[in-house]
Amino acid sequence: MLVLTRRLGETIVIGDDIVIKIVDIHGKQIRVGIEAPAEISVYRGEIYERIMLENKAAVEAALGDVKTMTDGLKELMSSKPIVGHSDDAKSSIT
Repeated sequence: MLVLTRRLGETIVIGDDIVIKIVDIHGKQIRVGIEAPAEISVYRGEIYERIMLENKAAVEAALGDVKTMTDGLKELMSSKPIVGHSDDAKSSIT
């Protein structure tokens, strides 16, 4: 991890188009301004971690659904075929 010391009003530049500026220092809190292209997502660390956990849970749930459907199809395919048809029964009566 790169660790830099900055003062109020100073900036950090990442790549060609991301600029982080120290805009306020108040006690133990530092406010930063971030300029980045719209296609770059910027999150607080704790929010990003929560999003990643929710995405992981959603993928695991979807995989569980796929497994349930696959198991159901395998069971259906291995069962005995249905013999006859309701139209066949009707035609044999007449």
